Amino acid sequence: MANTREYLLVWDSTMANPNGDMLNDNKPRHDEITGQLEVSDVRIKRFVRDEWQSRGHNVLVRTKKGDDGKVMSCTALIKEVMEKAKVKEAELPSHLLNEYIDVRLFGAVITKPKYDITGPLQVMWSKSVNPAEIKFMQGNSAYAGGEGKSQSTIWSKYISPYAIFKTYAVYNDNAAKRQGIETSEKDLNEFTAALINGLINYRSTSKNQMPRLLVEVIYKEHRIDGELNYVDVNFDTEAEEVRDISQVTLDLEKLCKYYDCKKESIDTVRIYKHGSVKVNNLPDDFKVIDF
Repeated sequence: MANTREYLLVWDSTMANPNGDMLNDNKPRHDEITGQLEVSDVRIKRFVRDEWQSRGHNVLVRTKKGDDGKVMSCTALIKEVMEKAKVKEAELPSHLLNEYIDVRLFGAVITKPKYDITGPLQVMWSKSVNPAEIKFMQGNSAYAGGEGKSQSTIWSKYISPYAIFKTYAVYNDNAAKRQGIETSEKDLNEFTAALINGLINYRSTSKNQMPRLLVEVIYKEHRIDGELNYVDVNFDTEAEEVRDISQVTLDLEKLCKYYDCKKESIDTVRIYKHGSVKVNNLPDDFKVIDF
């Protein structure tokens, strides 16, 4: 059984829509009071799941179409899983935990038959450190909107020039033990790799993000800080004017102090670092991995 650990991911988004709100014209989700952008846990886990699939892992929570070309419901997908694996209803939870890495880590809500598996690895909502501008963009597409039209259609979308985020996640070994989930070190290494590479590899006209620093604190015993918000993001200019990672410095002084206070309970602190990011107060006690 893997030990409890916490994660803090610092990442940025450039000329993109980090997480569109479909109920608000797909504008970037944002806090109207502070101007900070928001990203749901679902969006982050989608990056991870997509990367897992590309690495050959079985992923349960995904969009899949049936023979009729329509997106399958949860009930239909589970029925297909049971038929292909030839498992009975009572065997379903253990089968899902054994075969699907996203169920083993993130959990799953199965509607029929009714099963709830609480994931021992939880990802929280993220907010941008800086208040970020939202721009409305338009342009001409290559094609007309229909036959006989003399002009091409006009596309429109919302983007934000630049935003830098902190995302907190925690793996709770007690949550795994209560449900009999055998989470291995390999599982959590696969999560770390997919978290970093999922952000790097997923690119579209609306998504352009890059992980800059990932802190992973592995504990000797069961303990949780609860936020691990010990990385300061400092800007070389006004926060509203920042547009590039070159204008950002990450300071680990608070993380060093946390480690000094809790080192008897901490096994390892791993720092995964992108080559373009400036980092202050990075001690020799931490294991640094460049990506």
